[in-house]
Amino acid sequence: MRGLCRILVLGVLGLVLLRPAAAQPQTDTTLTWRSYSRTGTVQVQVYPGPPDDEEEHTIVLRELAENEGPSTVDDLQYLADLVGRQLGMDPTRAYWVLHWGGFSFRGADPDADKALFLRATFNRTQSNTLSSPYWSVISETDVRELTDRRWRE
Repeated sequence: MRGLCRILVLGVLGLVLLRPAAAQPQTDTTLTWRSYSRTGTVQVQVYPGPPDDEEEHTIVLRELAENEGPSTVDDLQYLADLVGRQLGMDPTRAYWVLHWGGFSFRGADPDADKALFLRATFNRTQSNTLSSPYWSVISETDVRELTDRRWRE
C-alpha cells in the first residue's frame, strides 16, 4: 500500500512538473516576408487546436512594433499560405488569431494590459486557393480556449 501511495504521489507530481512545458507553443518564431516594397515581420506561435474541433492548429500572429512592412491584417491571406507551406499544414484546418498589444506600437508599454484579438478562418475556393478570411473579434479567454489553454500572454 505504501508503494502504491508513493507511485500515486510521484505520478501527480510528474503531471504538475509537466504542465509548464505543455503550456509552450509547438512553434514560436519570427517570420519575415517581402511585400511590394517593404519587408514585414510578425511573431508566429503555433498551438494545437481545441480538442473537439475540426481545426488542428491555432496560430497566433503577434503584430510587432518592429514591423516596417504591411500589417498582418493586410497580408493575412498570404501569411496563412506561407506559414501553411513552411509548417506542412493546411491553413483551412487552423484558427488564425491576430494579436495586438503594447508590444505592437513604438513607445508603448510592451507589458500593457490592453489587447485586441481577431480570429480568422479560411476556406478553399473552387480553384483551390485560400478564400478571403472570415473575421471575428474575440477575447483573451477565447484565445486560451482555442489553444487548449496553452496560450499565455
